[in-house]
Amino acid sequence: MGSGTDTLRVRHCCGADLADAEAGLPAGDVLLARRSHSHGARYLLAMPDVALAGAALTDFLARVAPHGCPAPGSLIRAYGLPDAPFPSILLKEHGDAPAGMGQAYDRFAAGPRLDWLAALSATGPALYPAVAWESGPVRRFGAPVEWTAAPPVPGLAGRGLADDYLGRGLLLLADRGLPESWETLMSLGGVTKARKITGREFPVWVDLPAHQPALLASSLLTRAERLLAEA
Repeated sequence: MGSGTDTLRVRHCCGADLADAEAGLPAGDVLLARRSHSHGARYLLAMPDVALAGAALTDFLARVAPHGCPAPGSLIRAYGLPDAPFPSILLKEHGDAPAGMGQAYDRFAAGPRLDWLAALSATGPALYPAVAWESGPVRRFGAPVEWTAAPPVPGLAGRGLADDYLGRGLLLLADRGLPESWETLMSLGGVTKARKITGREFPVWVDLPAHQPALLASSLLTRAERLLAEA
């Protein structure tokens, strides 16, 4: 589909086409899309049939976070605090956090946090894993929302909300050894003690700058590109 130098290619497959059975990708249709243009290509990998809300969301997080995940109520309380930013204890403490942690927290708190609260409490749309990226000499992540805006990619209309934190969780499931060198404890600086990374901290952990090169080298992205090239 498309015209000129801008073309859209869409392919549907299953998890077994992308990763070994041991990876344990969620059951459901996998939607792959590629927009090619004169300067390169943009890609999307999404699982819109995987509706994650309430306990289904925390169960998924328990599989991808290094120290499991608390029950939905615990995350709702943490994300709902108006003055003590997650996962800080002290007001605005995250502003002094090292290694990009403060900025990663701000990115989550600025918007996705509210979507997660709504999904966890089942008061809003469920979330589904999606990851968008651009190819080239060096891959870089993009925003799945660009693909769900009008006109949406066929197969995404009427679904829940695409979430790239959960999308990066798919990359961890497909490459179990990928985060072996990552720290599994984090502190937002100041006097706050280091704490175990659970599903509550997962959005910050998976968004840290130091972790992006390993995620971008994921075999899942390479296999998705190959399948779209063969389509």
